[in-house]
Amino acid sequence: MKRVIWLLSALTLAMSPMLVKAEDILAGGELIETASFSGQGGHTVSGEVQIIKKGEIHYLVLQDNFKFDGAPDPKIGFSKNDEFSEDTLFSGLNLDEGKQIYRLPFDFNPAKYDEVTIWCDKFNAYLAEAKY
Repeated sequence: MKRVIWLLSALTLAMSPMLVKAEDILAGGELIETASFSGQGGHTVSGEVQIIKKGEIHYLVLQDNFKFDGAPDPKIGFSKNDEFSEDTLFSGLNLDEGKQIYRLPFDFNPAKYDEVTIWCDKFNAYLAEAKY
């Protein structure tokens, strides 16, 4: 019986994916943009955001100092010249504060935009912007 348990444990470990820290994914990446959030529509939002490119992939990184006062259905996307582009929505906001890393779609080019936007999809309203 002990042998069966040992074999199952060894097999489980062999099949488990290796854990990787999110920061390790970005190691060696190129910093493309840095900006600071400001709240919109009466919301209090602060903290820095970075866009990092590693290989052909862009990542959006909300830094440790990110804080959002909350709202229903917050999503992350991009704007240009203060015009939000709904087709850039790529993720819901995972947390209201702290460091978060989001992988942007493969074919997305952040150079076509000039701000990261937190958008309320439910009410079609700006919650925050970070101009870069």
